[in-house]
Amino acid sequence: MVVIRGGQGLHIYKEYILLCVLPVLQASLFLGYGMSEIERRFLTCADPSLQCDYGVIMVYGVKFRTIEKLSSNESPKACSDTEAFNGVSNRCDGNGKCEVATYGSVCDLCNSAHLTYIFLDVTYGCLESKKVTTCDGAGVVHLECGDGVVFLQKALYGRTDSQTCSQGRPQSQLTNTKCSQEGTLALWSQRCDGKQMCEVNMRVNHISDPCYGTYKYLDVTYICLPAQTSITCEGSTSSLDCGKGVMKVLHANYGRRDGSTCSAGRHELSNQNCLQPKTLNVVKQWCEGKSQCTVGLDPVFGDPCYGTYKYLEVSYTCLEGTLTV
Repeated sequence: MVVIRGGQGLHIYKEYILLCVLPVLQASLFLGYGMSEIERRFLTCADPSLQCDYGVIMVYGVKFRTIEKLSSNESPKACSDTEAFNGVSNRCDGNGKCEVATYGSVCDLCNSAHLTYIFLDVTYGCLESKKVTTCDGAGVVHLECGDGVVFLQKALYGRTDSQTCSQGRPQSQLTNTKCSQEGTLALWSQRCDGKQMCEVNMRVNHISDPCYGTYKYLDVTYICLPAQTSITCEGSTSSLDCGKGVMKVLHANYGRRDGSTCSAGRHELSNQNCLQPKTLNVVKQWCEGKSQCTVGLDPVFGDPCYGTYKYLEVSYTCLEGTLTV
């Protein structure tokens, strides 16, 4: 017999049950934004996977738990709930399926020294995705999330079938169905992630021609995430606060992506494609999994666009670190 020590007292199970798939417990909380009901799953080394039959995974909470044999004082490596949350979130968010322990372990989930002594109590939901197809030459691509923010999942510029955007086009422009421009997802993520509404001219794709003579289109798949947005003008700092919850950073950029933000009394606004790719990782180090953090005014960002007045934008959501089912 083994004991799972949970927040509601001691729950005793036979050991073989813990090595099999434990039932998924459903909560009645509905989050909107196309989110399914919140689910709770216990991940063991025997079953370290999460899956959404429709949509993509959004992790809302992770608790590290140990299964202790009553006759042994042996304990596995300590792991904070924040470490566990960050590890599972980084591997699973935005994917239809993920294996938590495929490439290494989250806090030694599959350490052979204590193979059956750890499990992760994961709370997550499945978020529906949206798809927008825009034919070449159509002008502006429009992505919108209402009160949420855009977060791109896939982006293809080229052609993968002969039917999409085919009306009025000669067959010779439709036959190449293995046409894809490299770097399209990064290109559009940089321009749209973290915005409530994103409008970008299709011409930004024309950095190269992945298949000359083929009529191309842009396919963008994205999700809308409920989020708060913090703007910190150059030379300043801001405090982010999630109260009793913890932060999940969705997007961050230091630079400039429009001409109106932090523009009062400034004239250095012409470069509106100023991006610092390492911003997200830096802000995650500051804030991810924490209840409070301070952002901005840090030389680590460097100067991604000399002569432009910049700002730090951060989109984040507050998760209930003690969400119960």
